[in-house]
Amino acid sequence: MRTIITLPDQMHAQAKQRAAELGISFAEFARRLFEKELDASAPQGDLESICGMVQGAPFDMARDGRSIVEAAVTAELAERSG
Repeated sequence: MRTIITLPDQMHAQAKQRAAELGISFAEFARRLFEKELDASAPQGDLESICGMVQGAPFDMARDGRSIVEAAVTAELAERSG
């Protein structure tokens, strides 16, 4: 089935470029995007799909954010340095 969609110029150019990088047509690129979205087990951004992912004690990001980020960066650097 054929269909017509309207895209902003920049989005169209980016999609055509990405399709070219993948070595596929713009139409195939669009089909793959539709297929990926329609086959997804849970919609992206669905709050129900992420509930329970965070474990541990509750925290206040406004109050504790700096120390949380510092701990994460320190852990990442330690892991990278071996």
